[in-house]
Amino acid sequence: MNASLAIFTTQLGATFINRHVEDLLPGSTVAVARYGGHPLGGDTEPHCPVLFLDRWALQLSVRIKRRLRVSESRLRDAAIERFLRRHGVTVVLGEYLDQFVDFVPLLDRMRLPYVVQGHGIDVSAAIREPGMAKRYLAYTSARAVLTRCEFHRQRLVQIGLPPEKVHVNPGGVDVPTELPERGADAYKRFLAVSRMAAKKGPIYLLEAFRIAAAQDPELTLDFIGGGPLFPAVRQFVDACGLQARIRLHGIASEDIKQRLLRECGVFVQHSVTDPDTGDEEGLPAAIQEAMAYGMAVVSTRHSGIPEAVIEGSTGLLVNEGSVTDMAKAFLQVTSSGPELGKAGYRRAAAEFGARRETQRLHHWLFDGVAGRSITPS
Repeated sequence: MNASLAIFTTQLGATFINRHVEDLLPGSTVAVARYGGHPLGGDTEPHCPVLFLDRWALQLSVRIKRRLRVSESRLRDAAIERFLRRHGVTVVLGEYLDQFVDFVPLLDRMRLPYVVQGHGIDVSAAIREPGMAKRYLAYTSARAVLTRCEFHRQRLVQIGLPPEKVHVNPGGVDVPTELPERGADAYKRFLAVSRMAAKKGPIYLLEAFRIAAAQDPELTLDFIGGGPLFPAVRQFVDACGLQARIRLHGIASEDIKQRLLRECGVFVQHSVTDPDTGDEEGLPAAIQEAMAYGMAVVSTRHSGIPEAVIEGSTGLLVNEGSVTDMAKAFLQVTSSGPELGKAGYRRAAAEFGARRETQRLHHWLFDGVAGRSITPS
């Protein structure tokens, strides 16, 4: 009997979600998404059958039943069950612990095995919400509970989940077959790729760059990303007269990002814990991708980042909020960058490749399903 995979997620469109949908079990994957559209705006083209719950909720028959006071959660679960049975689903991967927990009772009733994966906000800000940590104990029925880093794994164990069921899956990125060649001047070209939100600390990053740039007139920064703090970022750049040194690309194309990953020599990110919500990183995929392209990394001792960036070996780390120390690291990395980048490339190739993640997920998802193991081709 062949396995068939269902992936539950908030939205399609994020790179790692698309990778799971397209690569884990090609041709035998379906998806259940709470919302249509892309997380950055617009629509995304599904590559498999998808049940969009927001669109389902707008159906006339569903609206009539809600007016007749039939429970929406009951209607939703019935629609999901029909969808899963119609596609012969034998195992489920849930993305984001706080979003997926609503569906655990249904899967338990259907006796469908599942694996659930946390990413960052669901193991930081969401887990602090009243009653959420207790709700997470429903995951004792999971085949495996995955987190992006050991830092968050320990948090889940501390709330009472069985240690033997909670594992680290750091994710996976594409690793070039060869280390990109760069000139010496590349290590004065910095690159940041992130959503401009509080936990990414963009203003801390810019202030550190301003301090360092005052001492080294050759430093430049390319910053890719949009988000709620983009206006503040632009205002900072303009107010400090850094328009010639900092290029704000906004939400750039994949081609632009790939070009800059090959041209720039240093990846920079000042991740912090959001002081208002407690939101944290898990292990930023952007940092893994930068290492895969042989870039030196300068970042913070935050959440799972020190588990990927080996301090003094593949990058330089500073404490959260310490802009002066980050500025010093910026000046230091211009000379140490080549060796840090080479070591980062080797580490990414060994630990963070997309194929490695596929192998890990196949083990947790499929070993034992239908009495056999399914391994990547």
